[in-house]
Amino acid sequence: MRIIGFVSDFGLEDAWVGVCHAVISRACPQAHVVDLAHQIPPFDIRKGAVVASAGVWQLPDAIHLVVVDPGVGGGRHDLCLVTKGGALLIGPDNGVLLPASWHAGGVAEAYAIDASKLAPGPPLATFHARDVLAPAAAALACGVEPRSLGEPIDPAGLVRAPYEQAHRENGVVVTEVLDIDRFGSLRLGVYAEQIERFGLRVPRLEVTLGHLTMRIPFGSAFSEVPEGEPICLLDSSGLLTLALRLSSAAERYGVEPGEAIRIHPAAE
Repeated sequence: MRIIGFVSDFGLEDAWVGVCHAVISRACPQAHVVDLAHQIPPFDIRKGAVVASAGVWQLPDAIHLVVVDPGVGGGRHDLCLVTKGGALLIGPDNGVLLPASWHAGGVAEAYAIDASKLAPGPPLATFHARDVLAPAAAALACGVEPRSLGEPIDPAGLVRAPYEQAHRENGVVVTEVLDIDRFGSLRLGVYAEQIERFGLRVPRLEVTLGHLTMRIPFGSAFSEVPEGEPICLLDSSGLLTLALRLSSAAERYGVEPGEAIRIHPAAE
């Protein structure tokens, strides 16, 4: 059985998610579709990328079907990405898949899906999820090789991700607030696998948001600080997160996704 993690901005009020399930079930009955998230805000490629990335962190050997696609029918490629870590990613070439590939070692191979290999007729311009992407995920789940889905393309030519990877400048890690979870915690653009490389596994981090600089403990659980106090930790998405215990960091600091943030070990 092969798991397909499904992320979309379809919501649950209409039949779109269920129809994609049915297409996969018909094409590959042994596939198991797991609905990771369908309440991504409409057209929000950034949020879709963050959620898909978290899915790969949790399910590194799965197939990931990601459909946040405001450009559907407009001529962009439908993609199958083979990652160096083994995850297979299916979705549009609009940047939504690339952060997920970073969690899986990067893109090893990229293919532009040929819809004619999956169905006899042309896809509906507004529903590639049903007519191209879901059938491609089903084919992979049933053992079809990615190269059979379409022609290889150069990964360097893929549409850029909606945010940049964290990097170091003069000993300081430069990144941004990728996302704010429902508890108001700030998910930052530093992945778990980068913590050691950037030298951030230290008792305290110095974090700068705008004109505000804070010394924040780096721990493993919210309970390590008093109520209302900040802590940095790795959350279940595999991202460095700045949180307040039982409160909202986003509200206290007035932060929105995309805000620049600078991090380095705090001096003792």
